[in-house]
Amino acid sequence: MNIRILFQLVVLTFILNACSQKGGTIEQHKDTIYVKTYKVGLQEEKTTSNYLGIVEEEISASISFPLTGNIDAIKVSEGQKIKQGDLLATLNDYSLKNAHSMALATLNQAEDAMKRIQMLYDNKSLPEIQYIEMQTNLEKARAAEAIARKNMNDSRLKAPFSGVVGKIRVEAGENILPNQPVITLLKISNVHVKVAVPENEINKLKVGQTASIRISAVSTDLFQGKVISKGVISDAISHTYPVLILVKNNEFLLLPGMVSEAQINSGNSNSKVVVPNNSILIDGDGNYYVWKLMQGKATKQVVKIGTQNHNGVEILNGLINDDVIITDGYQKVSNGQKVEVL
Repeated sequence: MNIRILFQLVVLTFILNACSQKGGTIEQHKDTIYVKTYKVGLQEEKTTSNYLGIVEEEISASISFPLTGNIDAIKVSEGQKIKQGDLLATLNDYSLKNAHSMALATLNQAEDAMKRIQMLYDNKSLPEIQYIEMQTNLEKARAAEAIARKNMNDSRLKAPFSGVVGKIRVEAGENILPNQPVITLLKISNVHVKVAVPENEINKLKVGQTASIRISAVSTDLFQGKVISKGVISDAISHTYPVLILVKNNEFLLLPGMVSEAQINSGNSNSKVVVPNNSILIDGDGNYYVWKLMQGKATKQVVKIGTQNHNGVEILNGLINDDVIITDGYQKVSNGQKVEVL
């Protein structure tokens, strides 16, 4: 009986050992870690400077009549887009038309008289002094008619360039003086973004450098521009210098007075190591680290990080170009563990 029991125990032990070895093989297969990796590379990043700015019109002109008179009508409204040559306002031209009619009649009379005098002069029947006098009167009549015609035309105020009506400064029925501002006309097919640059940065900026402009009031998209001028006289209080950036505004979306953020490219660039945001981990001691793949094994690599944005994290120390790091599946790895790359 004891021999039978001993035999059964031996058999049972053999079976358990076999199962244990089989089970160990399955567990080893289950422990295979599959990961995704990222090959570290250098990224070129342009050096930029950021400033707050204000949108300004490219040209602002006060349009006026060159003569005195009474405003007959205002033909535009504030904010209206106009083209070069469009009629903006008119003066009451009743007296101007009468003056031109009188000057034109005088001119016709002088021309008719000159024709008759010319025949007498050609026949040597008229002294030369009288002929010269008639010529002078004709020239005076022509000049008077030209002035009267110009005054009549000047009673119609037209746009000297295409743009937008910024402000109307008079009303119909109002008497005005020569050169009194009637309408402020703005040219905004291009606009200027004016930024204030600190004195320790002004020499870093050059005319011709490109800039990206963000105007939250209009769009989340960036507008592209170019530095066209930088001032040489600083503000007495802030010690900043004015810099103008030219931005195309074909759709007239950008309006004078809008607040903007300007990012001016210096033209220089830096090469740096950048890795995906999700690859950076923190250990219990507060150290930043990544899982680095070396000879098929996961290796903990402590790193020093720099700037971070949606494009990734800058690595200042700990990684170099062509290193391979684990970006997915690192949750299950340990130092020195073999992994397989998907």
